[in-house]
Parts: sequence; structure tokens; C-alpha cells
Amino acid sequence: MSPSEKLVILFGGADREQTVLRLHRQPAVEVAGVIVPQEQHGRLRASIKRLTDAGLPLTAVHGKKDLAAKLQPFAGIILLSIGFPYLIAPSDLDRFKLCLNLHPSLLPDYRGPTSTALMLKNNESVTGATVHVMDAGMDTGPIVLQHKIKLTRFDTVRSVLNKTYAVEPDLMLAALRRINTPGFQPQPQPETGKGCLTRRRTPADSEIDPGKPLLQLFDSIRACDPQNYPAHFYVEGQTVCIKLWRPDRPEEDDPQSL
Repeated sequence: MSPSEKLVILFGGADREQTVLRLHRQPAVEVAGVIVPQEQHGRLRASIKRLTDAGLPLTAVHGKKDLAAKLQPFAGIILLSIGFPYLIAPSDLDRFKLCLNLHPSLLPDYRGPTSTALMLKNNESVTGATVHVMDAGMDTGPIVLQHKIKLTRFDTVRSVLNKTYAVEPDLMLAALRRINTPGFQPQPQPETGKGCLTRRRTPADSEIDPGKPLLQLFDSIRACDPQNYPAHFYVEGQTVCIKLWRPDRPEEDDPQSL
């Protein structure tokens, strides 16, 4: 990367603050500001507190209409988005030297905000993380760098995210070095991709059909976060939830796996 790379970060990714903190500690990187959404749930609130405690300059944005004004002072530097809940208007993207997004899948597969649940439901054996250039679409811009991650049949939403977030800091630093390599050009995404959900998951997405065989439902159940959107069905109008676990799970497995 250049001797002093200046960034403004759009941050809305619960449990993903390690990438921001890693960048903040780099001598060759200056994090000029971190913009966060005003509305924050518990996990995101905890991540943002860790950024505040590290001395990072944070600004809260009050909805999408407020974003353009909050971005204006940072025009001309690199914009990085990590789990930010709003698409950025092309007119705002044009203000910056470069606009990057860190997405938790191997694009073009599994674009959108609920990619992890969908890939588990489809019983994927590989996922990853992607740094790509932002454009007017949702996770559609040219790819800078990717990292592959193996999945097991016992991975859950939380264990997949643990694996993915663990590789993001190194991937982001490598991507910043790559974009400063003479002659480097991001690669356009292939036209073919699988699994795209352009809306956020709702509790209704975790309803399962109890008439299907259990083995047929296994991937759908493990794709449901037992805390935020548990797998469920109804008996006499009452919600019945399902949780899976392995009593003999190997010690080396992620504690958040089944």
C-alpha cells in the first residue's frame, strides 16, 4: 500500500470490528473516520463500543438520507464498507478515490445480506470472503481479492461467520497492498452466480415443514440461528422451536458449530 493510505469506514458489521482495529494499528493506514448506523442492536452495539474504546473517530448516521452529508468531509480518500446496512448512491461513490466492500462469501455466489444462512441451506462445502469494488449494484462490483474457507456438514450460521470474520483482517490488508501494485486491475465478476437474497432474513424464513423427513430438513434447521431466528413449526397454534447439537462434538471444532 502507499506510504499513508487514508480511509473512511462505513461499519455496521456486528463482530467484525477486528478488521477496523487492525487497519487502525497499521503505520501505513490512517482511519480518518468511522461512520456507523444510529440504530444498533446488542452485538453491533458491543462492536462499536470496542471501536470507541480504541480511540477511533466515530460518527452516527441517522438513516440513508443523512449519509451523503456525513460522507462529504471524506471525499477523495478510500471508502471501505464492512457490513453497512445501506447501499451507497453512485453519486456518493464518485466522490472517493476508491470504494471497497468486504463481503462474507465467494462472490458472485451469495450476494446480499443473508448469504450465510442461504449457503448452509444449500449444503455448500466451501465459502469465503471477498474484497470488491463497490458499484451501483448489491455486491456486484469487480473483485480485488478472495479467500476460500472450508465448511463441514456441522457448521452453523455462527461458526461460518466465526471462520469468515477471522480471515477478514489479513484479507483486507492484502487487498490494500494489491490495489497499489502497478498495473493491477480488479476482475469483473462472472455473470453466473448462485444464491442471492436481497432482503434481510425474517423469522418467517425459519419456519420448516414438519411433514418432511428430518434428514431432508437438517440443512434448513442448521441455517437458522437459534438465538435470532430459530427453526420452528406450529402445533395447535403454538410455536415449537428446534435446536440441534452433537453430544460428542470433537474438541477442535468451533464451539459454535453443532
